[in-house]
Amino acid sequence: MTAVLRKGTDLLELIERRLEFVPGYRDYCRELFEEGARYFRPMDPAFVDDGWFLRTKPNYDRAAQGLVPGRSRSLHFWAVDGERFIGEFQLRTEFTENVLNDIGSIGYAVRPADRGRGCGTEILRLGLGIARGQGMERVLLTIDRENAASIRVCEKLGGKLSDEFVKPGESGVTGRYWITL
Repeated sequence: MTAVLRKGTDLLELIERRLEFVPGYRDYCRELFEEGARYFRPMDPAFVDDGWFLRTKPNYDRAAQGLVPGRSRSLHFWAVDGERFIGEFQLRTEFTENVLNDIGSIGYAVRPADRGRGCGTEILRLGLGIARGQGMERVLLTIDRENAASIRVCEKLGGKLSDEFVKPGESGVTGRYWITL
């Protein structure tokens, strides 16, 4: 499954995880860790070694098939522009307690070096197409009140704030934004 959007001369795609993009994923993780990412924490780059992809593939495959007990079915995509790794997108297809009160049904992130180019908007737009393709009628994004960039992207694509809450074990306020597909 691949979603594509052409933007000017750029080609941004959401693709299933692929071995050839692991070096770009490692760099992306390193950039996010170095900046102290607060809202979307990727894999610790120290664990993304040459064998990481093959070691983790069965876990991602089980999650995509909905075979992880107690967890929503979870699809994971990487955002790429040609050969460049840009970010990632996650879709959880069931509204479990954890999805509703913590992680939301969508998570996405953009590599710091590629922010400000509209990549977050395109990743989310493409991801909403994937959610529609999965038969979802609406999705939930849980966004920290201080994450103004993500709130703007969500609202631009139809997100409506329904309420705010404090995630378990945290002190910051998080908004629940629903997007009808």
